[in-house]
Amino acid sequence: MNPLIGVVAHTDINRLNMPTSAIPLAYTRSIEKAGGAPVILPFTESLNLLAAMTAPIQGLLIPGGKDISPEYYQDAPIKQLGPVDKKLDAFQMALLELAIARKMPILAICRGIQLVNVAMGGSLFQDIPTQFGAPTLRHMDGDADTDHPIDIAPGSRLYTMFGAHIEVNSHHHQSIKTAAPELVITARAPDGVIEAAEHKSLPIDLAQWHPERMMLKNDMMLPLFANFVERCRS
Repeated sequence: MNPLIGVVAHTDINRLNMPTSAIPLAYTRSIEKAGGAPVILPFTESLNLLAAMTAPIQGLLIPGGKDISPEYYQDAPIKQLGPVDKKLDAFQMALLELAIARKMPILAICRGIQLVNVAMGGSLFQDIPTQFGAPTLRHMDGDADTDHPIDIAPGSRLYTMFGAHIEVNSHHHQSIKTAAPELVITARAPDGVIEAAEHKSLPIDLAQWHPERMMLKNDMMLPLFANFVERCRS
């Protein structure tokens, strides 16, 4: 039986200038290839509907997208902050809260790792080039191809999938600054930027890079999605 995986939509404007719930196909195709059945959870301001929307699913995938409002981590916005959508933030955080209450497996990617960290009490670098210090990598330059290695912490779930090192892509200008108390950092880029984390006790895995884009090229990231889908199945 293929477990149902809720893929959280973000908001966009379509070619007719209409507000849209959207999700790149790379996410749903990665879930399908790993043996899951993706179900897109559309944006809604009616948060009372979320319990019914999520009742059938066994796991939650939180994708990349816009920046998160720094109000959520008690910071003032800087000029390098990208577009934010506080209604989207509220929608996704409410979904996250429901999933955590059910101890549901969660895979959070790019904006997803940042959202989980902020929702659990952590903070972000609003812009790596201007706030991190002296990053030696250009974290916003990548696409589907691999751009740099990451060092993975022994004993982490990520280590069991990939070992001590793996090449990843890079397409983000924000990252974790202070990790939430319940999260453990599991990987960093060579310049020290946090690239992955996991929850201390819940089945929550967080990746800063874009494994779904890498899946457009090859199956190097399939273990990440397969491990997530298998935990949803069980």
